[in-house]
Amino acid sequence: MRRKDREITDIDKIETIIASARYMHLGMFDGEFPYIVPLHYGYQMEKGSKIYIVWS
Repeated sequence: MRRKDREITDIDKIETIIASARYMHLGMFDGEFPYIVPLHYGYQMEKGSKIYIVWS
């Protein structure tokens, strides 16, 4: 995390944010330029604070 003052560590708050969103933007870097891919996704919360995000 680049900005610790904006980090969210409470798992309930994280789940609320993920559940309320309809899509996410995945940022990646390939070669010389970064790019962003908008994705629809599904998630499943697991015991032990694991979050699995699956997209197609």
